[in-house]
Amino acid sequence: MAVEAVLSIGSNFGDRTGQVSEAMQWICDLLSGSRCSSIYATDDCHGGPRVYHNAVVAGHTDLPASELESLCKRYECAHGRTPQARAAGDVPIDIDLVIYDAEVLRPADFRRSFFKIGYREVISDAVCQELPSP
Repeated sequence: MAVEAVLSIGSNFGDRTGQVSEAMQWICDLLSGSRCSSIYATDDCHGGPRVYHNAVVAGHTDLPASELESLCKRYECAHGRTPQARAAGDVPIDIDLVIYDAEVLRPADFRRSFFKIGYREVISDAVCQELPSP
């Protein structure tokens, strides 16, 4: 039985918009009935100097939360989220499962603007159904 999953995407390094857009498309391929926010910029929630580009994607999945999270972490690694990048503060792509089957899995993320901005778009009646071009 499919459940709703809501994922947060962010990037602070390289082609931030392109990387977020590509991750959005990848997530939409994993989920059915996907709804996507726009891509928007936010300051680093930890006070760092870098600006993040962010988006939120929601949709339905039959995958268990642990498997969906594992797929996201593998995607991150394959797209440059390495220990070296982490040490330098570079975030080519970050994907987090924030809500799964109506349960908030990441309460701190749920309260932060980098998630709330996109989440409001995704749950509104005026959701942008089109993915931005990479």
